[in-house]
Order: sequence, then C-alpha cells, then structure tokens
Amino acid sequence: MNNTEKQKIYLIRHAKPELPHNGKLYYGSMDYPLSEEGVMMAKRLADALRMIELGTVFSSDLRRARHTAEIALAGRSCEIRPVRNLREIHLGDWEGRSYDEVRTTWNEIYEKRGVSFDSVGPPGGESFKDLQRRTVPAFEEILRENPCGTIMLFAHGGVIWTLMCNYFGFKLNDIFFYPMDFCGIHLIERSDGLMKLIKYNWSTDLS
Repeated sequence: MNNTEKQKIYLIRHAKPELPHNGKLYYGSMDYPLSEEGVMMAKRLADALRMIELGTVFSSDLRRARHTAEIALAGRSCEIRPVRNLREIHLGDWEGRSYDEVRTTWNEIYEKRGVSFDSVGPPGGESFKDLQRRTVPAFEEILRENPCGTIMLFAHGGVIWTLMCNYFGFKLNDIFFYPMDFCGIHLIERSDGLMKLIKYNWSTDLS
C-alpha cells in the first residue's frame, strides 16, 4: 500500500437468527440459522453492498454469519473464507438457556458478570477479554495477508466490539452502551498502518 492509498475494511454483523425462547436466551457460539426476517435483512444488505468493489471476503464459520454473507453477495464473483476464531463469544454452561434460567441458577456469577463483562465469563465460557485474545490475532493475520484491496468481514456483535475496543479506544465493559444492529456496517480506513473509523453501525435503513 502506498502513502496515499486508503484500504477499506467493512465489518458487518450477521442478520437476525432464528432463536428459541422468543430470542430471550444466551446463544453465543451456538450455530442457529437465519430467521425469515433475517433472510430479508440480508437481501436488503445486498442492495447496500452492491456498489462496493469486492476484494477479499471473510466470515465467521457459524451459519448465521456465513449465510448472511452468501445472501448479501449472491451473484457476485467472490470466495467467502471461513475463520473459526471469528465466531461469537462462547458462553459455556449458559448457551441455549433462557435469561431467567441463568439469572436463577447462576445468580452470583450472573451479578458479577453484570458489572464486569470484560473479565468475568460464564462457567466454562469466555469473558470478553478471552474473546478479544482470539479475535484480534485472527484479524491481524487477515490484515497481514491482505495489505491492499477491500476487506469485507461478516461476523458477530461481540467479535466486532472487541476489535473496535482494540483499535479505537472503546472499553470492553461498555459493550451494551453502544448499538450493534443486525446487518450493521462498520467502515474502517487503513493507511500507512494506521486505522480510522469512518462509520459505526451504519444501517441500510438509515440511508
């Protein structure tokens, strides 16, 4: 990359998944598919991405991210490369359990995690610091192997948040104070090794 060229990096959260318990559960790294609404979201995302020149495309290996990428980029000539270390935070014993069940069964650690998302994880699961320890190296490898050209990455709210915190000074513990919408688009520009956040959680519905 020369001194004037700016590399564009798009971080995109997956569309809405099909979830039990009316969506009121901890699903983390569980591999739920997209809902019908999520499929429609991904189709609208395709319209927003149509004018973006594709370079290299990556995705979490979980279905909801991979399927979002496949729908959003349907008909375009690109390979979607799965990256296991970009899958969502692993919530251990809480995965697949409703909010009410977790609050009742693991009340003490539930309360601790409520004030320390960054350092406290569920039993057998990851904290957000743990998550960041695998997402940042995975992302850095992508950057090293793709020093120029557009990068598009389809992932998860927690994954994108840990990257934002690492590069732009957000605090891990503030994750629920900032919106991270389904199909939200985050645009980063990289030049001379420096990164600038251009758009955060841009939605196709706000265009």
